[in-house]
Amino acid sequence: MSRKNDFYLFFWSGLIMMVVGLFFLSQKVTVTNSFWGGGMRLMGMYINSGIVMVPFIFSLIWLFIKTNMASKVALVLSVILILASLIQSTRFYIQYLSLFDWVVMLVLIFGGMAFIAKSMLIK
Repeated sequence: MSRKNDFYLFFWSGLIMMVVGLFFLSQKVTVTNSFWGGGMRLMGMYINSGIVMVPFIFSLIWLFIKTNMASKVALVLSVILILASLIQSTRFYIQYLSLFDWVVMLVLIFGGMAFIAKSMLIK
């Protein structure tokens, strides 16, 4: 086989293995979010998730009253704070798996990644 055919063989087989392994894993993971019922820790203080919206509201009012660079920066920072709070309140739970299922998923995911990496190293 030529080097070009080796690249396509390893890349596509690795991509298919990785996608199948990630699909199997996604079927066994439950994702929950408690944004409105939870909160986040920031510099040692517990901030309720509803209070995270207050800087966003003030920066929006400031942006409409006086549009300048500081009001835009405040808006961007408040959106980043909201996104950080959402990410922090997200929880992942893996359902019951047998050892065989877990090993098959890991072999498919990381074996696929290894094949993709190997295809990138073929010159």
